[in-house]
Parts: sequence; C-alpha cells; structure tokens
Amino acid sequence: MVDMRGPNRRQLYAEQTRADLVAAARKLFVDNGFADTSVEAITAAAQVSKGTFYHHFSDKKAMFAELYTELLQRVGALADAASEAIRATPGEPALTAVSNLTHAFLRRTIDDPLHRELMAQAPSVLVEQYRHINDTVAQPPIERLLTVLAERGGVEPDVPVATVARLLLAVLCEGNQIIAAAADREDALARTFHTITLLMSGLATDGVSAHG
Repeated sequence: MVDMRGPNRRQLYAEQTRADLVAAARKLFVDNGFADTSVEAITAAAQVSKGTFYHHFSDKKAMFAELYTELLQRVGALADAASEAIRATPGEPALTAVSNLTHAFLRRTIDDPLHRELMAQAPSVLVEQYRHINDTVAQPPIERLLTVLAERGGVEPDVPVATVARLLLAVLCEGNQIIAAAADREDALARTFHTITLLMSGLATDGVSAHG
C-alpha cells in the first residue's frame, strides 16, 4: 500500500537543516575559500551542532563535491537548452548555439561568485574526484549537443564527439580560471571567448557566430 501522507515533521526538519548547512557552506566557500572554512564555521553559521553536520555529510569535502556537482548540472542544463535551440532554429548557423553556451558559461564567472569560486577551487579541493564529476555530470550533455550538431551537419563529419566534448569542457574550466584571476574580468572574458570561438571554428562546416 502506498503511503500518501508525504514527508513527516522530522523529515521536513532534516531537509531544512541540510539546506541550512549547504547555504552556510556556499557562502563561506565563496567568502573565505575551502581551505579557510572549517566545519565549526559552517555549523555556527547554520546554527546546528557538529554532530548534525556529520549526520548529513562525511566531511566538508563531500559538501563541496555536492555543490560542485549541482553547478555542473546547471551547466549541463545549458548544454541541453542549446541542443533544443539548434532543433528549433534550423536556419541558423549550427555552432551559434555552442557559441552562446560558451559565452553564457564564461559570463557566469563574472556574474555568479559561487560559480567563479567553485570552479576555481574544485581542481585542488576534489583532485581525482574533480575529473570524475566532470566526466559523468558535465561531459554527457556536451556530447549530446555535439551529436545534435553532427546530425545537423554543423560540424565536420569525422569529429570525435567524446574527445571534443572533453576538450571543450576543459577549455571552459580553464577559461573560468583565467577570468577569475584577471584584474579586468570583462577584458579577460572578451579575450577568452574570442579565443575559444576561434578554436571551435575549426570544427564547423558553416562557421561559428560570435556573441557580439
């Protein structure tokens, strides 16, 4: 028999507590960096005990990994939206959607401090797990996007989709690092975007549309 009563009060409290811990860590990782954020600081900001923290997370690295995974899921959603845009606009140059995706990702490095800091800190915090999360969360939507492009005839027919997807993701991640470290982030965004556009144009059968 299916229980139709929904979550009870204890479940709702646990979910809210977990959300409070994540919100506290999100802010502290941005403001202070992962290394300078302690479990004690997270629990103090969330107004819960350390025992409560360890009930939800094995350590602060696990919490960081969850936040980074959520970030890449949003990137994946952008890639899937780009795939839909290609299907919806058959008359537009196929790689325009890739160009727009690239610009949207790089723009977040300036506009979204959480995106900027998690992307910048992830390689050193997560180490081997960083590549695994990239490969399993972000790369598949990019592969789907490139597959749509190949089906549309927008990229050269012999383009190895998986390899290009992995390289494009790596370039986007490195672009974040360049922009995040720049004194003039707007200028760094323009230069990085232009460079990636030039790299991608070599794959196109109809050219890449620059983002203004």
